[in-house]
Amino acid sequence: YLEAMAGLGEIDIVEEPSPLSAIADRLEGNPQGVWFRSAGPERQELAGNIMGSRRRLALSLGVEERDLLAETTKRLRKPLDPIEVEGANAPVQQIIQRENEADLTALPVHLQHGEDGAPYISATLDFSRDPNTGYTNVGMRRLMLRGRRQAGIDLNAPSDLRAIYGGAHGGGSRLPVAFAAGTHPADAIAALAMTPPMDELSLMGAIRGEPVPVVKCITSDLRVPADAEYIIEGYLDADGWTEPEGP
Repeated sequence: YLEAMAGLGEIDIVEEPSPLSAIADRLEGNPQGVWFRSAGPERQELAGNIMGSRRRLALSLGVEERDLLAETTKRLRKPLDPIEVEGANAPVQQIIQRENEADLTALPVHLQHGEDGAPYISATLDFSRDPNTGYTNVGMRRLMLRGRRQAGIDLNAPSDLRAIYGGAHGGGSRLPVAFAAGTHPADAIAALAMTPPMDELSLMGAIRGEPVPVVKCITSDLRVPADAEYIIEGYLDADGWTEPEGP
């Protein structure tokens, strides 16, 4: 998708090393997408602004801009069940870091605005399971880093994830959750779609136009996209721990 954007002049490619402190300034107010090829001290790849226009969203679905709404509506009417693959065949599990190896601060996460309380991963997809239906719920949230192995999310607003967590919290159980960073824009469109209750992995398949390959998480029974760049596995604390998030 990024290569297609580049072919149409929709994205700036930054080859030179970019400190994390320079990322936000390059993205803010920029009508272009930006593809950093060497971001942060780990020299990782990072892309921003890639869903910043209807034209780019249409490009991600392979349609003309004028056809975006009609095509999205059409695809949502045809959910496609995911296809499970083994971990050995899942690109996202080529590298697995557990326990003390796992370090959120090793990811290219940058400060975005002057009043932010911490660096954010600004657009992760979150995966949880509704125990009443067995459906996988998919949403979209930012992750506010709290350290190497902790992050915060905003559950103030009514949402499916808040309702699912409320049930687990009321039962005294922590809630397994996984976050995907680095996914196709079609997956984000599906995560934000307003539809009747269903397994939302099938909605992702609908928007992609083909079944989503999923893999079982390492630390839970959740299924997540096998072709994501990163999957961050964890849980929401059973004690209902809250703290300031934002502003």
